[in-house]
Amino acid sequence: MQVILDQPVVEQDRSSVRYGGFWPRLGALLLDGLILSPLTFGVTFFNITEWKSTALMVVITLIGIAYKPFMEYSYGATLGKMALRLKVVDLNFGRADIGKILLRNVFNIVPAILTLLLSIGMYMDPGFGDITGFMEYSAFSQQFSAIQYVSYCNSLIAIVEAIMLAVDDQKRALHDRIAGTYVIEGK
Repeated sequence: MQVILDQPVVEQDRSSVRYGGFWPRLGALLLDGLILSPLTFGVTFFNITEWKSTALMVVITLIGIAYKPFMEYSYGATLGKMALRLKVVDLNFGRADIGKILLRNVFNIVPAILTLLLSIGMYMDPGFGDITGFMEYSAFSQQFSAIQYVSYCNSLIAIVEAIMLAVDDQKRALHDRIAGTYVIEGK
């Protein structure tokens, strides 16, 4: 499609576009969670209970933060979206640039970075070395209330996102609106 002065010369036939709906997008999110879970839950469990490596925790977190933006920018979709034939596009149904992809993932990136910074403090606490099980970790982490506040805020944002996605005609969540993106069904 040619573009002159940022206006499309040939208008995209929007009636043929099928937007990625709530359930396929939720399914893609769950598939991505399953893909990352051996790393995020498996390695993290042993790191919390045995290894206690701050550096490993940082690496695991950074991989989790980078997964969605990297996949969406490089391939237009995460592995979960690919499996369900969904694709992230800009408002002209073209490839979204890195700025849009980063904005689109801001609700994942910012809470993860905040939690990472707060978790480094928890790992440095002298009592952290005594933890040998997940229940002990859970009880220990309760004293770091800032992490819980980040989690509460993230949960509230997720609820708003789900409501917007469910009621919007173009199936755009808040992060899609902020970034200027759509998720569409691919071929």
